[in-house]
Amino acid sequence: MLNVHPSRLVGLVDELEASGFVKRRESADDRRTYALHLTDEGRAILGEIGRIAKEHQDSLLASLGKEERGQLADLLQRIADDQGLTPGVHPGFSRIGRKGKPKC
Repeated sequence: MLNVHPSRLVGLVDELEASGFVKRRESADDRRTYALHLTDEGRAILGEIGRIAKEHQDSLLASLGKEERGQLADLLQRIADDQGLTPGVHPGFSRIGRKGKPKC
């Protein structure tokens, strides 16, 4: 779903776990896999990231009214759909683990 090379994803999860943001637990459905769970610290940092993102968005779009913001969001969504971008996933993730080469 994230379009990340599996070996690179393991490294990202290792970093998140070492930072105390997630915990790996054996999956109840498949013993070959792990389920990831946010820790309390992970929830706190995620909330902080959300707050900062909202402040940044409000600052960036301060000159637009509510209707204009909606129009901008609709136009950007049309572009994203046309480009085949996955909602909620930064397009740069597709290059992680590929030595910075764009996906062809």
